[in-house]
Amino acid sequence: MDILNITQKPEYDESVERYEYHRYEPITGTGLNRPSEIRINVETQDLFTHPSESYLVFDGKLVTNADDAAYADADVITLTNNAMMHLFNNMKYQLSGQEIESLRHPGQATTMLGRLKFPDDFQKSTGLNQLWYKDSHITAHLKNNTGFGVRQRYIIQKPDPKGTFSFRVPLKHIFGCCDVYEKVVYGFKHQLTLVKKGDNDAIFKTGAVAAGPGGNPPAIAEPDDGKIVLTKLSWYMPHVLPNDQEKLALYKTIESKSSLPVGY
Repeated sequence: MDILNITQKPEYDESVERYEYHRYEPITGTGLNRPSEIRINVETQDLFTHPSESYLVFDGKLVTNADDAAYADADVITLTNNAMMHLFNNMKYQLSGQEIESLRHPGQATTMLGRLKFPDDFQKSTGLNQLWYKDSHITAHLKNNTGFGVRQRYIIQKPDPKGTFSFRVPLKHIFGCCDVYEKVVYGFKHQLTLVKKGDNDAIFKTGAVAAGPGGNPPAIAEPDDGKIVLTKLSWYMPHVLPNDQEKLALYKTIESKSSLPVGY
């Protein structure tokens, strides 16, 4: 066993000289807040990329539908668990025009997969970075539904300005190919296509509240339907610079046009 090899010398991995994230934005003229296709390209270049560790960043705000105003602390409204995925009908990943994976109904699909994949303590550590905190009840309630209450405080009560958010969603949360294939990719054009839909599935709020005794109004008024305004959507892709020895070996493999095993 390695733990008994007390004379073993430390090993240092210097095969990668530089590992940097570069930001890519949707193509010019893309509308983030209407039903449409959103395309983000990483053009073909003489570089090694690492798509399995890439991620999307969604910046925006949850505001009233009537006048884009911020919600108050007591308003029983927030975003659903995994809400950013519920904003789209379809997501597709392509390499140089070849479809690698296409995902319909990504909100439902990634939520079901996440409930199987993520441990319970994930939501209490880094899960909220991608808006992952599961509901404990089917209704919107600040106290009886733990997940709803946590997300409401995170989105409505704590931010300044209220309602603003920024979530980082790893591509491996969306596409199985990124979850299991962890190698670098060289010389391909990457394209993400996200088909935007309405906000209804991404917003969780209280339903109609019946009047109290004697026709008195309820203690908590029902907020309006609300809307999500995306202000920015970015794809952060790692660029990998191998050291000279590793680069030479990689270029030899590429020039020989070797067939590579790719399983996902």
